[in-house]
Amino acid sequence: MSKAFTKEDSGGDEALVPPRPRSASGDKRYITPEGYRALQEELASTQGPDSGARGLTPLEAGVRRQERERRARHLVATLEEVRVVEPDPAQAGRVFFGAWVELEDEEGERVRYRIVGLDEADVKAGRLSVESPLARALLGKEVGESVQVERPRGAVEYTVVAVDYAAAPFSTPLSL
Repeated sequence: MSKAFTKEDSGGDEALVPPRPRSASGDKRYITPEGYRALQEELASTQGPDSGARGLTPLEAGVRRQERERRARHLVATLEEVRVVEPDPAQAGRVFFGAWVELEDEEGERVRYRIVGLDEADVKAGRLSVESPLARALLGKEVGESVQVERPRGAVEYTVVAVDYAAAPFSTPLSL
């Protein structure tokens, strides 16, 4: 069998860090202050005592420790690469990075998203990556303006209902 299809041991026990998301533009990745703090807190939790390891076999505990160490290395690298973007009061009323945007679709259903960086995006939690088609379409828009976005189920038109930069609870996002 060709060596291309065999696994060779590199000799080290260094775990591979999974690739980090990259910006489509290749520029520095942006993150909100809240996203940065959340990554810092997660890093601190990976470096503290592991209460979840109780009751595990030594082998299971070792695997768990390696996973925590790998995640910590990933978080350190991410925190070094991202650039925190503070909201700019001059952007009030327009959609830019960090904005909470309330949208209304063609059927009158409303949803609220925050435009965030790749490292903190979670559509189910209402955090939309700045690289997503919807976020890209919304950038620079004002209240009353509309955007049309292609979804797997077809095109949908959203109208911007509200834009703000203060943290606020939001409704459940529409499925994209």
